[in-house]
Amino acid sequence: MKKAIFICFVVFSASAMVASAQTKTPAAAPSPGRVVVTNTMPAVKPAATPAPVRPLVQPAATPVSSSSPISVQPRGPAIVNPATTQASNLNYKGLSFSEIKSKIAEAKRQMQTRPLTTALTEPMTPLSTPVHIAYYDWPSKKIDYIVLSKEAFLTANSPTLAISQSGKAMTSRTIRANGVNTPVVILNDKGEAQLPLLIQYPVEKDGRYIETSYYMSTHPGIVTPEVVGAGRMYIHNVIEIAREQLRNKGYAIQPKVADIAERLATVEHVDHLRFRTEFHPNIYNDIFTLFALNEGNTYRYSVSSAGAGGMVQMIPPTYRMVRSRFPNALLMPDFVEGMRNHGNAAQAMLLYMQMTWNDLIASPTVYDALQTGIATQEQLMSAGYNSNPARLPGYIKRGGANWATLIPRETKIYLQIYASFERAVAIPPRTQ
Repeated sequence: MKKAIFICFVVFSASAMVASAQTKTPAAAPSPGRVVVTNTMPAVKPAATPAPVRPLVQPAATPVSSSSPISVQPRGPAIVNPATTQASNLNYKGLSFSEIKSKIAEAKRQMQTRPLTTALTEPMTPLSTPVHIAYYDWPSKKIDYIVLSKEAFLTANSPTLAISQSGKAMTSRTIRANGVNTPVVILNDKGEAQLPLLIQYPVEKDGRYIETSYYMSTHPGIVTPEVVGAGRMYIHNVIEIAREQLRNKGYAIQPKVADIAERLATVEHVDHLRFRTEFHPNIYNDIFTLFALNEGNTYRYSVSSAGAGGMVQMIPPTYRMVRSRFPNALLMPDFVEGMRNHGNAAQAMLLYMQMTWNDLIASPTVYDALQTGIATQEQLMSAGYNSNPARLPGYIKRGGANWATLIPRETKIYLQIYASFERAVAIPPRTQ
């Protein structure tokens, strides 16, 4: 999947689990595309804290390289490095996953049913559009709201003053400017970090309003072990349900192919800049959090410049080919809607990956490489999903044990991310 700037938006929904990333030039044979979340990680000034209780994070060292081993319990939370969480006072007792979901649902109801009487302390231009942020105010134990201009919201590391709906002076600081997927830190007048929840974001295209999006980003304090675990389980279940649906339609997906697909559903959304500069498990935790809190609408509007979309980052030509090759799968005709629907998108991904593996293993060159240990199924499937799988036998024939030095630069990084993810997140292998 190829990278592009994440310029699109995700609409929140509490729908059922399966309710439903650098620019690339499409290869000769269709291949999926990918999205990149551009970001910077500004420092946040330490703030005063209330009486300390159990921290939400575990201490960790400086960012690790992709060769550093990290042990994580199966389908549980990965390690969190406080140096990159940006929260200034994580000593507050955290909310449970169900409490966070409840607060988010409450905030959305209030945003949708009544106007928010918040005030901007920064000037608004005639072209400015407001972004509302719901947050949990720890001292009052109530949901409160602030409003920023979209320009301020999308400006990283620039404190913006705002008056909340309850009349409190607050400061918002953007961590990474990334459209609606923009995490922020919200501080009160004592410098105490509150808990950002839901973003109400006006989706616009070419200066024209399209719709209002409700989205949860990876705000500090919201990326808890329980939330991360829920996101991991969500991805696992989407793949499993899609696999079962395909089985009922007469298409068998091998366990190993499903295992790799489950990993790629996260690998696809790793930003290369963050991968080079940050503690790797934090990046994966962020992605799991997005899936846990946004569920079926996660990456709903993320589209790369290559046209890749949605959870599995597939490009239109590949999707058309899969639909044509597997008519009994009854995949949704429309590409955009098909990628937004996680269940449909996962079926398309599994069909494409199983087809790719069948073609690869039929090649004597690939078969010999697997037998001699020159390549692994994980490497070949990942490289094939990111670039043109038809070229892999040629790379192996020319490069031998050094075949991976011949693949595109982005695909090399993609394989590094996959290897890092395998070390950081233990996914029990499927047996059938």
